Amino acid sequence: MVNKLISQLASVEILTPKLDDTLWFFKDVLGLYEVGRKDRSVYLRGWEDWYAYSLKITEASTSGVKEITWRTYSEEDLYTAIKIIESKGLGLGWDNGEPDMGVGKGYKFMLPTGQVGKLVWEMKLWRASGNLRSGYRARPIKKPLQGVQAKDLAHLFVFAFDSNSLKSAVDLFKSLTWHVTEILKNGDQILTYWGAFNGTAHDMAIGLDPSGIPGRLNHLTFNVDYADDILRAADLYSDYDLEIVGGPIRHGITDSHSLYVKEPGGNLIELLHGGYINVVPDWEPVVWDTKEDENRWLYYWGHVKEAFWDGSPVPKDKVDPELRELIRQKLGK
Repeated sequence: MVNKLISQLASVEILTPKLDDTLWFFKDVLGLYEVGRKDRSVYLRGWEDWYAYSLKITEASTSGVKEITWRTYSEEDLYTAIKIIESKGLGLGWDNGEPDMGVGKGYKFMLPTGQVGKLVWEMKLWRASGNLRSGYRARPIKKPLQGVQAKDLAHLFVFAFDSNSLKSAVDLFKSLTWHVTEILKNGDQILTYWGAFNGTAHDMAIGLDPSGIPGRLNHLTFNVDYADDILRAADLYSDYDLEIVGGPIRHGITDSHSLYVKEPGGNLIELLHGGYINVVPDWEPVVWDTKEDENRWLYYWGHVKEAFWDGSPVPKDKVDPELRELIRQKLGK
């Protein structure tokens, strides 16, 4: 019997140098709900996110990812996962949580790829009240009236700064019961892993970054309810002068429909529809090879622009100073 330590990807905190413009994108264009503000941060959620928020946007001098939060299956699983993390020398210690957002204390750690992660057990389910309460009893809030009505946080793609950090990150997450579903290779070199804690085709991808800069984000993804929502989003992006860098496309990997755009703060954001469910216990990862499959793993049909390959650009001199110091301490980079 396999004990799953991690329940799901719960939230992601991203950075933006253009807070108002980034909020316009996520609220007016994607249709996320704002549920709170604190200092330089704003908390947002989709209409089918289960907890109070899935996206935290923090004003900074750069773009990128600041913190990734996963929920464990139980308090006992939280401490089991912490022991695994500490055995690898990646622990950063506890925070006080965000009680006003229904989030208990969390244990922070450094991913071998340079991003900061956090594990939490205590998280309250969230339900709207009053006029925003949905008649669908399991639905946390009514669908919004504006934008493309992004549904919930789907996954994120983080960069690894070299092959060793890629392997170490995958080994860490596999020890935390992450299920690898698909792999991209170039001959003998592994480029990217896709996998999930939650039984979807993937809730995280980890890929090799030619820039060699630790801690970078490739993209962050929200699900949409209908495939047509992706076409509607493409219309809105074009009308409002947002840079579409990929799609609409159908991925070979994960077999899903997709659209990529640069939000005004510089982060690459994907909308996704479809993809398979995978709870097969003895699943062997599907392997794609660029030498045989070329780019069909990314766009089985459709097209991406050259800018897609850069992900969410963060130059070396723009890495968040706090993150840079943590990377130096924990990874020696």
